[in-house]
Amino acid sequence: MLDFVLRIGYSVSVKIKPIVSIVKCEDYDAGRVGDAVAEALRLAELDSSFNSGQNVLLKPNLLSARTPDEAVTTHPALVTALGKITLERGCRVAVGDSPPFNGETQARYDRLCEVTGIRAVADELSIPLLRFEEDVVRAANPEGRFYRSFEVARAALESDVIINIPKLKTHGLTAYTGAVKNLFGCIPGIRKGLFHVQSAEQRETFAQMLVDLLGVFKPAINVMDAVVALEGEGPNSGNPRHVGLIIASADPVALDAVACAIIGIDPLSIHTTRLAHEQGLGCGDLSSIDVRGESIESVRVSGFKQSSGHNDWARIPTPVRRLLRNQLVASPQVRSGECVGCGDCARACPVKAITPGKPVTIDLTRCIRCYCCHEVCNPSAINLKVGMVGRIVSALLRKK
Repeated sequence: MLDFVLRIGYSVSVKIKPIVSIVKCEDYDAGRVGDAVAEALRLAELDSSFNSGQNVLLKPNLLSARTPDEAVTTHPALVTALGKITLERGCRVAVGDSPPFNGETQARYDRLCEVTGIRAVADELSIPLLRFEEDVVRAANPEGRFYRSFEVARAALESDVIINIPKLKTHGLTAYTGAVKNLFGCIPGIRKGLFHVQSAEQRETFAQMLVDLLGVFKPAINVMDAVVALEGEGPNSGNPRHVGLIIASADPVALDAVACAIIGIDPLSIHTTRLAHEQGLGCGDLSSIDVRGESIESVRVSGFKQSSGHNDWARIPTPVRRLLRNQLVASPQVRSGECVGCGDCARACPVKAITPGKPVTIDLTRCIRCYCCHEVCNPSAINLKVGMVGRIVSALLRKK
């Protein structure tokens, strides 16, 4: 739909609504996924967004060494489908990501790619499998609000086209993780921890960093794996939830807005969506998005469980919030019997609040509630727990 605004001198300014396509896909059968991805691209007018000779980077979410059926990572079927489409167009294609610690050595990255099924994708398509830590450059970001430059993977910065392939999941720190958050993987490895320290418990500051990073990459093709999503204690310890959709858009912010609406989250309650919308980096207003294929109402999911880390504490006066900090904000708690003593959480902690061992111990007086430990714990031995006062206050806030 076009919104025409006449101006002096017969000139016309045309504002075009971003398109988000929603296509049903009941399972990960290769044929069904291939057809659904092609249809999603067609409806979103993205099927001509890559041309022969272009360097295309497939950027899935490869958070941790979890099997595809655990719904923590982008399913390899989507990566395969997009890889085949781009190769058929004559593009030069590669696939890669940078999980927090599983990319720090070649051996750990090899295991990650084997378990997640991405190695098999690269082998089937005969495309390079990139480890972002191997080649890092600094990217200027003069329009950034907080961050005017980032250290990023050269492969991401210098690709002609990034195909951003996020997984629909909840997230302890950001409440929701999708297309915008998936770009955080373009920052190699442990460099991510620095941003958690700088933003501490100011979640809006962390979100602004992600929005500034979006300003660097601005992926033109975003295809979300929402066939099986992850609800509850995402992004690494939640539960798979069948949604049966593939969602696509040239606008990652609009895609996130639509995905949130489908799972019952107010899109503009997500800091990344609201801030990007306000700063003109995408559209987070559902009324200004052209939704094609299935309607949001026809595919809406009821009772999609949110993370314990999600809260509305910003609405509470700062002095009160600081006084009741340990009760209001979810804290990481170690399940002793599940801890294998690998030490990943201790190395991931940006403020060194975790002492290695079996089980590890967490000093909650130093903890900044960034939930990096929860995010990198492959055995799911760390839970997020809110105190009784926090649960009561949260219930009261939701009623307002």
